[in-house]
Amino acid sequence: MDVTKPKFGIQDHSLIEVATMLHSYSRDMQSYYKIAQGHLLGKLDEVTDEAELSTIKADLKIINQKMEYFHVLNNAASIVDILMHSPIMIEELNHG
Repeated sequence: MDVTKPKFGIQDHSLIEVATMLHSYSRDMQSYYKIAQGHLLGKLDEVTDEAELSTIKADLKIINQKMEYFHVLNNAASIVDILMHSPIMIEELNHG
């Protein structure tokens, strides 16, 4: 029985590049939602209309959830990125 080594299936990008891009993207998205959160929190002090206040609070809840998800994704992608750049993985991926 022959055993065939798996190949990374995304054309024009290495596994290391994808790991690094995912790490950067998740970190950037986390920052994006942090800024959006700050913008909405600033609006809370200005709003007096109950309907608008309710909408802002609902938006904040969604943003907070997305921030949590991107925080977890950022941590996971960071670990993958670090491992992909380790000497043993670089050797493995370059001599696949």
